[in-house]
Amino acid sequence: MSRPSETDESLHSPSGRPDWRESYYFNFVDSGLNVSGFSTIGLLPNVGKREFVFVLFHDGKREVYFVEPTGAVPKGHAESLSDGHLSYELISPLHEWRISFAGVDMTAELKWKARYPAYMFGTGSGTSWTGHFEQSGRVTGTIELAKGGPIKLKGLGERDKSWGTRDWHIEGWFALHAQFETFSIGLRRDMVKGEAHSSGGISSARKHVPVTDVELQTGFSRGESRMPIKAKTRVHGADGSCYTLQSKMISPSAFVRFSRPFPGGTTELYENMAVHKCQESGETGSGLLEWLFTHPETQGPAADQKTRPAP
Repeated sequence: MSRPSETDESLHSPSGRPDWRESYYFNFVDSGLNVSGFSTIGLLPNVGKREFVFVLFHDGKREVYFVEPTGAVPKGHAESLSDGHLSYELISPLHEWRISFAGVDMTAELKWKARYPAYMFGTGSGTSWTGHFEQSGRVTGTIELAKGGPIKLKGLGERDKSWGTRDWHIEGWFALHAQFETFSIGLRRDMVKGEAHSSGGISSARKHVPVTDVELQTGFSRGESRMPIKAKTRVHGADGSCYTLQSKMISPSAFVRFSRPFPGGTTELYENMAVHKCQESGETGSGLLEWLFTHPETQGPAADQKTRPAP
């Protein structure tokens, strides 16, 4: 198994391509409180832009912070990972991070600690990164809302770190994070030119197993405006292991949709917080379901209706 080095936590030297991007991502679920969320910071130094996202799902509500400040990306690690509202602080490489957020209606101070070693994803489809690693962890901290008392968070989550050129307009991709008490799964399945490319890993306290193949069935909501709401996945490991997961959204509001036009079409990205049931172990876990759909402008209305999620 390939592991990241401590230096991979820092910023990498970008290539000259405008789509070169470096990103940090964290998610969390407290199943006891039915609270979940995620956060990401993306850096695009060659086009002078950063992306800051912090999302919280609670009590059937959705709190979303999303800004894209322009200008030169600071070269310092701490400076680049803060916009004055959302900040990431590296406490111990490959082990511990602090996430701080201060908004109008919400503040958060979260600590993310690793529970299993980080692992490299490998090449994947070859369209999405130069380097990408993930890691399962425990998340604790306090979230203060303008209305209501403080939320004392204690849950599980996944983080990832990516750098390199990124093609956001392949046919589509599916990503899954599943945290169980005794193991975790992180994976991605890209569709490129009609071929599926699977990558990821299955981690536990005893070992790590690379993912070799992912079989996927996506379930959509009913009606004309359809969106992905559930999935059945069979995850195959390099050691011959297989895990069958039945996954669904934690609640109807526990998702965020991002949409971007590009020359030739539109891309939609869904981030859904999820409950996972593992057939083989009998465990119920939590985590993420993520879908990307690319819709070319030439796509006809009938075909478009079959695949396009709800706006």
